Amino acid sequence: MLTQQPDRAVIKRFPIAHKLALVFTLIIGAGMLILGLVIAEDQADLLERQMMASSDMAVKQLAQIAKEPVLADDPLTLQVIVDNLHKQQGVVAAAVFTEEMQPIVQAGLLPDLATISKHTRAGQFIYTKAQETHSAPLVVVGSVSPMTVDGLTLGYALIGFDRSIVESAKQRTIKTVGLITLFFVLVGSLASILVGNRLARPINQIIKISSAISQGDYAFRFDKLRNDELGELMQAMNEMTEGLAQKEHVEKTFSRYVAPIVAEEVLKTNPQSSGGRTLTASVLFADIVGFTALSESIPAGQLNSLLNVYFGYIAQIVDSCSGYIDKYIGDCVMAIFGVPKFDQQHTQNAVECAVLIQYFVRELNQQRLQQGKLILQFHIGVNSGAMLAGNIGAANRMNYTVMGKEVNTASRLSGSAKAGEVLLTETTYLAVKKNPHLQCQTEEIMALRGTAQPVMTYTARLRETNNAAFIKARLGALLSVKELAR
Repeated sequence: MLTQQPDRAVIKRFPIAHKLALVFTLIIGAGMLILGLVIAEDQADLLERQMMASSDMAVKQLAQIAKEPVLADDPLTLQVIVDNLHKQQGVVAAAVFTEEMQPIVQAGLLPDLATISKHTRAGQFIYTKAQETHSAPLVVVGSVSPMTVDGLTLGYALIGFDRSIVESAKQRTIKTVGLITLFFVLVGSLASILVGNRLARPINQIIKISSAISQGDYAFRFDKLRNDELGELMQAMNEMTEGLAQKEHVEKTFSRYVAPIVAEEVLKTNPQSSGGRTLTASVLFADIVGFTALSESIPAGQLNSLLNVYFGYIAQIVDSCSGYIDKYIGDCVMAIFGVPKFDQQHTQNAVECAVLIQYFVRELNQQRLQQGKLILQFHIGVNSGAMLAGNIGAANRMNYTVMGKEVNTASRLSGSAKAGEVLLTETTYLAVKKNPHLQCQTEEIMALRGTAQPVMTYTARLRETNNAAFIKARLGALLSVKELAR
């Protein structure tokens, strides 16, 4: 079952270069974002471990330094030590406590004593402390270390480090990775657009040649072929275009020898089939008067040119009357009406064509005689009836034509007609006798060659009055006989 094709006009074009840029940008951006988050988390974890280690080491050093001033009951020295330590970068709290967790000296943002007491054994803990100048509370990493001398606990030392350093480092890492990601996204997008444009160039050429082929232009070829799949496609396009050009040449050549309506019929039928179908149609034979003597009196080239002039005009008249030339048989033209497509007016068209040929030949001959040129005269026979139409011939040589008794009768009538005369059978006469453009009359009973019984014949010619519009409609440009006869 055929599916409806989308309307090309409503399809929004999205170039491949832009698609590649979008895909590469998404891949690079997603990759760099994931990498940045992983690096940031790893960096934050590493900094936090380093802070914990530094905090543990610093509080142990404080505990070691503070032992002697505690034993000497020298709070002034302890205060100097704690104040100096509090001034260090990142240290937000420092203190020394007695064994009973009473503060001896302190500086900075300390947690409450209950929190410190809970972590005297754990060593490290995290607490928050409100700040006067900041709306957000400060997160602090606290470390507690006992001060012992010979197994005796003298008290405890405490140091608090600002944990926001870790967050700041994490944010800086994310910002740095973000900037790098943005840089690579921009570079990757630009590179993908350039690469996409380069890859799309032959595709655009293929689109161009496809459009040209659809319009019947088969002259375009790819000169430079790529060494990839696109190159293979381009080579295939060249071969296809060459084949279509040859096909077009064959069709044009074929159309010069076969009427388009017949060519269509032949192309849609099985070429191996022979025979045909019986149908009712009309056939016209137009023979040249005195052709044998004429052919012996003038050179072959001149005779050929003379025949082409008259036969060319006759072919146009036949076409204007909805018929077609079946074949040229030496000095005879055979035209068919109502085949292969049935036409109810085939008899009218055939007889009108015959009388128009005789009318035109008379007009043409007058022009040629005035110019001192050779002229030809025709005797024409027309007959209608049942005939066999189809592919006739051998398997390797066929001809689409009509044959049968009625075709033979038309040929015999042509041979029996006088110069400038059109002979009809009774069947044909009865079909056209009321035609307002024709004047028909009884001729005589003739014994035609190849027929068992004599045949009543009739003549037909163009009425001399009230036919100007009809002649103009049928002959058209052929009315300018003087121009065409040059």
